[in-house]
Amino acid sequence: MARHRLFVIAAAMFLPGLPTGCSPAPPPSPAPRATDPTAPGMVWRVSGGKAAFFLAGSFHLLRATDYPLPAPYETAWNETRHLVMEIAPGDAASAATQAQLLPLITLQNRTLQSLVSADTWKELSRWAQLTSTPLAQLQTMPAWMAGLTVAVNTSSQLGFRNDQGIERHFLGRLQTSGRTSEGLETVLGQMSLFSQFPASTHEAMLQQSLAEASQLSTKINTLIQAWRQGDTSAMHALMAKSFADFPQVRRLLLDDRNSTWMPRLEALLQSSTPTMVLVGTAHLCGPGSLIELLQKQGYQCLHVPAPDTAVKKAA
Repeated sequence: MARHRLFVIAAAMFLPGLPTGCSPAPPPSPAPRATDPTAPGMVWRVSGGKAAFFLAGSFHLLRATDYPLPAPYETAWNETRHLVMEIAPGDAASAATQAQLLPLITLQNRTLQSLVSADTWKELSRWAQLTSTPLAQLQTMPAWMAGLTVAVNTSSQLGFRNDQGIERHFLGRLQTSGRTSEGLETVLGQMSLFSQFPASTHEAMLQQSLAEASQLSTKINTLIQAWRQGDTSAMHALMAKSFADFPQVRRLLLDDRNSTWMPRLEALLQSSTPTMVLVGTAHLCGPGSLIELLQKQGYQCLHVPAPDTAVKKAA
């Protein structure tokens, strides 16, 4: 089905500040494996501004075994002094943000069970039992939030965790690096996007998350492989299938946000501060991507190769 990857992508790639509202059972320890040190990843050097400028594609949920990152990420980090992410450091954890989020992600005087079909509630109850997720907490969520919670908590049990995502990796280095930082939007703004979806989409989100939960390992590994190998064509193809039945969701999650971010990115390009911009990988692939938008404004975007690839080309 064309819909089957939508919510893996939404949870793992678009929403670094996603609050799940539930605590899943501890994930199993991932099996040790070696990452490919020569993989290029998805990092672009943007020329035409006043200082070094990099666009780097993030995965918001990763495993400990997905490190070290491809070498171009270290190149971008070493050559820059300002880190830009989707969400500013500290925004998700602030008391003000949490207070504003609560009414958005919590049902008022209703229960989730009363808003979805009996079949959907049955499947959700089964998933909650299998994953040791408190059903009482799911009852308080809108259907779209429950759908994202299913995706994120299932990912967590497979070892893919927010605290191991690329944002957290660089945030951990930011404090002692002397670098400055900022965000392109807020957690509240991200979560508010879902209230703009048609009402008919909300239960569909939950149904699809439940349907894909048992196959999530294979699907998310396919996405990560495309990211690690810098395969923008494969990543774009995966996204196109994901959003085929949901053009409005794609517009809200990708296209509109890219356009909204552009004025700030262009201002940063014209500043004298070397900058690394870290956003979900999906924002950098295909038509309407930040890469395409910058190219249309006259900037050159070069996909940074892995070091050994650069050496071979030079030879």
